[in-house]
Amino acid sequence: MTTIQTHTNKLIDSSSPYLLQHAHNPVDWYPWGPEAFERAKQEDKPIFLSIGYSTCHWCHVMAHESFEDEEVAKLLNDNFICIKVDREERPDIDQLYMTAATSLIGRGGWPLTIVMGPDRRPFFAGTYFPKHSAPGRVGMLELLPRITDAWHNQRAEVDQAAAQIIESLQQQETSTGGQVLGQQVLTNASAQFSQNYDSKFGGFGPAPKFPSPHNLIFLMREGHRSGDQATIDMALHTLREMRLGGIYDQIGFGFHRYSTDAKWLLPHFEKMLYDQAMLLMAYTEAWKISGDSFFRQTMDEIIVYMQDKLKSPEGAFYAAEDADSDGEEGKFYVWQWDELKDVLGLELLHDLAESFGLKPEGNFQDESSGDDAGTNIFHLKSLDHYSKMQASSTWQDARETLYNLREERVHPGLDNKILGDWNGLVLTALSKAARATHDETTAKIAGDLADYILDYLLGEDGQLLHMPPQKGHVIQGFLDDYSFVIEGLRAYYEVSFQPEYLKAALALQEIQIQHFWDKESGGFFFTAEGDSELFIRQKEIYDGAIPSGNSVAASNLYYLGRLAEKPEWESMAMAIGTAFSAQVNRAPRGFSALLQSVQVQVNGSKEVVIAGNAEDLQKALDIIRNSYDPFRLVLYRPLHNSAAIEAISSFLIHQKAIDEKFTVYICENYACQTPLTSPHSLENALQTEAQD
Repeated sequence: MTTIQTHTNKLIDSSSPYLLQHAHNPVDWYPWGPEAFERAKQEDKPIFLSIGYSTCHWCHVMAHESFEDEEVAKLLNDNFICIKVDREERPDIDQLYMTAATSLIGRGGWPLTIVMGPDRRPFFAGTYFPKHSAPGRVGMLELLPRITDAWHNQRAEVDQAAAQIIESLQQQETSTGGQVLGQQVLTNASAQFSQNYDSKFGGFGPAPKFPSPHNLIFLMREGHRSGDQATIDMALHTLREMRLGGIYDQIGFGFHRYSTDAKWLLPHFEKMLYDQAMLLMAYTEAWKISGDSFFRQTMDEIIVYMQDKLKSPEGAFYAAEDADSDGEEGKFYVWQWDELKDVLGLELLHDLAESFGLKPEGNFQDESSGDDAGTNIFHLKSLDHYSKMQASSTWQDARETLYNLREERVHPGLDNKILGDWNGLVLTALSKAARATHDETTAKIAGDLADYILDYLLGEDGQLLHMPPQKGHVIQGFLDDYSFVIEGLRAYYEVSFQPEYLKAALALQEIQIQHFWDKESGGFFFTAEGDSELFIRQKEIYDGAIPSGNSVAASNLYYLGRLAEKPEWESMAMAIGTAFSAQVNRAPRGFSALLQSVQVQVNGSKEVVIAGNAEDLQKALDIIRNSYDPFRLVLYRPLHNSAAIEAISSFLIHQKAIDEKFTVYICENYACQTPLTSPHSLENALQTEAQD
C-alpha cells in the first residue's frame, strides 16, 4: 500500500537518512545553508534549529509528538525559520551548539533544540520537548509562543543573552595550558579510575554505564607500563562483564550503545559503528595482554556483526542501526517466553534459561518507565555459563535458529551514511586485529576499507572529505576525519607493509597541520582555516564516546615523527598536551585517549625494522605477535625495491638484511641494538624485554 504524503519540505533533496525522515513533516524544514539564513534575515524571524541523528530514540519521539503535529507545525512555520541538522553529517555545527547548550542550561543531549537569530547567535537551548507541558517539562505549544513574544517584545534582552553566550564560548576557547604532561598525570588518572571502579560489575561510576573503550585501553597500557596488574584487571573485568551482559547482542553479536543499569543487563539498543570499532580495539588489546581466548572470540564476533549488518558493497561501513523497530525501542532484540518455548521446546528453554537468565515473566525493564516489560533479553550469568554455552553445539544451533527467526522481524532502521572519521576508526581496529591474529580475512577487509578511503574520500586537491559526495553535496573533512584516517592508514601499513599507505598518512598529516593547527596556542581546531560558517573555531580535547581528534593527532604526530624523522612533529604532540594541561590536570580520567600519547612520550617507543624477503618478514611477525608491547612500531625493508620505504624512513637505508638473510633491528631512543640474525635471537630479545 502506497502512503500518500500530504507534506513535502526542502529536506527531500538531502542524502542524510535523518533529514529524509523529516522530509514529509508539516514543518517547513530547511537544511543548513544560506537560503534559510537569508530568509530569516529578510523576514526578521528567529531560527529554530533541531539537531539529531537517525538512530536517536528521543529524536523519534519528539518528531512523532511535535514535528508531525499540525498545530505545532503552524506555530513553527508562522514564527520561525526551521532548520534540521544531522549531527553526524555536520559534527562542527553540533559541537558548537552543544557547547552553547551546556553553557546555557548545564547539560546537552539529542534531540538538541536551539533558537538563534539570523546571525547564528543562540539565545535559547534545550533538548527534548513534548507537545504539551508536563510536570517539570514545558511543552512546545506553550514554549513557542513565549519565545515568539520575547523575540518581538524583549529584543534587547534576547540580544544580551546571545552576547553573553558568545562571550562564554569565546572564553572557553582561550587556552589555559602551560605545563608538560608527564608521569604524574598518568598516576592521577589511574587513581581516579580506581576510586570510581565498580569491582562487582565492572565499569566506573553508577548507571547509566557507557563502554568508553579508550578508558580501558589506557588502563591496560598503564598497568603494563607500570607493572601494576590491578590496573590491568580493572579493564579486563569490565570487558568480561560487558560481553556477558545484555549490552552485548548474544544472538547477532555486536554491542548496543550503553547500559541503563549498573549490571550491563538493560541496554539502550542502538548500535553505533564507532562503538564496534573502539571495542574491537579494546578486546584486541585485552587478548594480547592476557592470552584469554574469551577476548579473541569476542573480537571475531564483533567483526562478524560489522560484516553482517554494517558493511557496504564497496568495502566501507555504515554509521549505525536504530534502537527502534516497528515504532518500539528494542522490539527487534527481546523475546516473549512463549515465543522461545514454541521455537526451542520447553526442555531446551529451561536449560538455556539457567545460563541466560530468561524468565517466564521476563527479565527486561522498560528504559523510560522502569516497569517490567514482560520480555527477555539474553545475557550470560557468569563466565562458567559462557564456557558451557561455547562448548554446547546445542546452543550454537539454537542461536542460529533464533537469529534466523529474528531476521524475519521488522528490522531497526539502518543509517547508511559513510563517515570518514568513523571508518578511520574501523580501519584502525581491523588493522590492529589483523596484526594481532594474522587472520587473512580480517586483513582483506581492512585492505578493502583502506582502498575505499583513498578512492572515495580524497578530494582532487588531496584533502580529506567527511563523506563521499552525495547529490553534488560535498562536506570537507573535519579534524576527527584527518586524525582517525591517518591513524587507520598507519595501522594498516603494519598489516600490508606497503609504503603507499604510510605515504598517504604522512601527506594527510601535512595537510592537517597546514589547515587545522593553532599556531598561537597549540592544538588543532575542529574546522579548517577559512571556514566561516560558524562564529567560533572550536578546539576539543575531551574524550567522550570516542577519542577527540586532538588526542588521536597527538599519537599520530609522535609515531609519524619517529618514522619520518620529523622531531618537530614529536614536539607538536607534546604541545597538544601542554595546550590543554589545565583541563587535563583537573580531571585526568576524562582525557584517557590523550593520555595514551603521554604514555608513549613517558615510556618511549621501540622501532622494529625487519629486513629480508617475504618469508623472513612472516617469520619475524609470527614471533613479534606473541609479545605485548603497545608502544612498538614495525617497519619492513624488503630485499629489493626498498626505495619507497627508504624515502619515508631514510634511516632504513643502513638497516639492510645482512648477507640477504633474516635480520631484525630493534631501536630505542634513537639508537639501535646489535642486529638479530635469526628467529631464535629475536625471540630471546623480546622475552628479555618482557622480563625487564
